[in-house]
Amino acid sequence: MTSSDQNDNLPLRLPEFDRRVFLRGSLAAGAALSAASVLAACGGGGSTSAQGGTSGPSGGATQPSYYPSDYSSIIDASKKEKGLTIYSNMAEYNWQPIIDAFKAKYSWVGDISTNNLDSAEVFQRYYSESASGTSAASFMVSGDPTSWIDFIKKHKAAADYKSPELDKLPDFGSPLPGLYTFSTDPILLAYNKALIKEDERPKSMSDLAKLVGGDTERFDNKVTTYDDANSFGFAIEYVWGQKYPKAWDVLDKVLPATRMEQSSGPMVDKINSGEYLVGYFMSSTVVLPQAEKSGAILGWNYIADGTPMMFRGMAIPKTAPQMATAKLMLDFLLSHDGQIAIYKGGFTPFRDDVTKDEAPRSYNTIGKEVGKENLINVAYDEISKADADAFRKKWAAAMKA
Repeated sequence: MTSSDQNDNLPLRLPEFDRRVFLRGSLAAGAALSAASVLAACGGGGSTSAQGGTSGPSGGATQPSYYPSDYSSIIDASKKEKGLTIYSNMAEYNWQPIIDAFKAKYSWVGDISTNNLDSAEVFQRYYSESASGTSAASFMVSGDPTSWIDFIKKHKAAADYKSPELDKLPDFGSPLPGLYTFSTDPILLAYNKALIKEDERPKSMSDLAKLVGGDTERFDNKVTTYDDANSFGFAIEYVWGQKYPKAWDVLDKVLPATRMEQSSGPMVDKINSGEYLVGYFMSSTVVLPQAEKSGAILGWNYIADGTPMMFRGMAIPKTAPQMATAKLMLDFLLSHDGQIAIYKGGFTPFRDDVTKDEAPRSYNTIGKEVGKENLINVAYDEISKADADAFRKKWAAAMKA
C-alpha cells in the first residue's frame, strides 16, 4: 500500500523537521529521465556484510574481499587525523544513526561535526571559506543538482577518488566524476486526512487534477508545491514535466489552485493546519517523519503516474583536511551496512542487497510498488537556460489562468 496508513514502517520517530529553504540563483537544473537499475553487489559494511571480507590493520574493521589490498593505507592515514567535518543539508537526527554505525566500524574516529545548511548554502559556505583560506569541510552532502553541476564541472572542486564500491554501482551511483549518490528519495503527494475523504485522496497527479478540477472553489489556493524559483523544486517539476506525456494537461488544471512555498516544511505545517488541503512534489524526508507520528493527520501517496526520485549527492572536496576519514565515510555510505544506516536516518537506500526487512522503503521496493517505468530520476544532466526559461514562463502562465 502506498499510503500513510502503512506509515512505511519507518524505523524511528523523528523530531520536528527544520524549515530549510532550498534557494538557488540560477536554474540550470538537471534532469535524467530514464529509470535506472539498482545496485547488485554487497558493499563495504562491517562484519554483517553478505560477502566475505578480510581484516587488515584497521582496529577490527572488516572490508569486503573486493577492496584493494592497500586499503589499509587509508585506514592508517585516518588514524592520524582528528575527527571529520561534514557540510550537509541534513539535521542532526538524520546523521545520528549513520555516525553511530560508522563509529562502530571505525572506533578511532573522533568527533564528527555536521551541520544543517540550506542545500545551496552547503556550497556557498565552502566557496566563501576557500576564498579566504581553507574550508574546514572534508565531506559534503546536498540535494541541489545545480550546485553539484557547478561544483564538479565549473569549479572542479571534488577529489578524484574512485571508491572500491564503484564497479558495483549502477550509472546513477556516480553520476559525475567525484560525485556519488547518497540516497534516492521519493517525491510525494500529501494531504490532510481529516479534510480529504478516503475516496478523494489522490494517488497520481491525474487524480489530483480531477479532484481540483471537479471543485475549483473548494481547492482555490488550497493546493501547494515548491516554488519554481529554487533549484530543488524546479528540478523535480521540470523532470516530471518532461517525462509525463500529459504533464501540461494536468498542470493546467492544478496550477491555478496552487500556492507555492520555498520548502516542504511550511507546506507540511499548512496542510496539517488545514490552510492547504493537498500538496504535490513534496520531499519524503520531511513528509514521512511527520506522517509517521501517532495520530498524525498528514497522509501521503507515491505519484503513480511518475514518482520523481531525488538523488541526494555526496562528494569529498579536494581540499579536505581529513581526506582519509572522508574516504572511509564515502565507502561506508555506499556499502550494505551504510545504506541501512541511511534508511535509519530517514532516507531511501538504493542497494539491491538491502532487504525489505532491513529497509522497507528503498529504490527497489518503490519501483516494485509503482512500477520501475514510473520512477523518474532527478539527476544531473544540464538543460539550457532557454529551455529552463520556457518552462518557467509556461508554469507562471498556468498559475495565472
